Amino acid sequence: MWVDMARKAAVSSLALGALLVAAWASAPPLSAGFGVNPLPAHPVVVAIGDSIMKGYGLPGSQSWPAIIGAAQHWKVHNLACNGAGFKRVGSIDDCAATFDSLVQKAEELKPDIVLISGSSNDLGSANDQLSDATLAALHALRSENPNALIIGISTVWGDTQTPPQIDLINDQVRAAVDQVGGLYLGIGQPLAGHRAWLQADDVHPTAEGQRVLAGTISRALRRANAVN
Repeated sequence: MWVDMARKAAVSSLALGALLVAAWASAPPLSAGFGVNPLPAHPVVVAIGDSIMKGYGLPGSQSWPAIIGAAQHWKVHNLACNGAGFKRVGSIDDCAATFDSLVQKAEELKPDIVLISGSSNDLGSANDQLSDATLAALHALRSENPNALIIGISTVWGDTQTPPQIDLINDQVRAAVDQVGGLYLGIGQPLAGHRAWLQADDVHPTAEGQRVLAGTISRALRRANAVN
């Protein structure tokens, strides 16, 4: 009896899985209707993140948002701020702001797409306070940009072992993005084990490291049908 029930359950699970795969395969591209309005041919894209997203130590054109933007014909406004996070205030010489403040700047640019990433700058923040700050920023982002495609991206670390709190930060970003109807991309750690892809500070990617991030994120976007 138990074997028969287990066999039936397995068959049902396979059937459900097949239906889900078929539904995913036939779903329209996110870029054609994930938000309220279809995306234009040359969408305005705002990037909100930290120094890794900004391309610290490199020309702005070598940051991963700029690389993807050039390939996808995006009009990119990179608001990423050195030292910033959802809780951590960025460099006084750069923006002296948290991501919530960058969200307010984003609204003025009328974005079609917003890229927002978790940050290792928030390491050491109390998890409950960080979760509240992440939710607040994402809800403000959605409220101010009701038609935008919001894309959350997991936190980038370097070539060494990832601190455990990074996983919590990613979970909080994923939950907040899900709440506002966005798309979350968990990209893993593309730089892990590749010291040559990091600058002398062993934190910020080199030009090659930025290209690696751009390629990884582009592939994740394509898998989600968010870009061509």
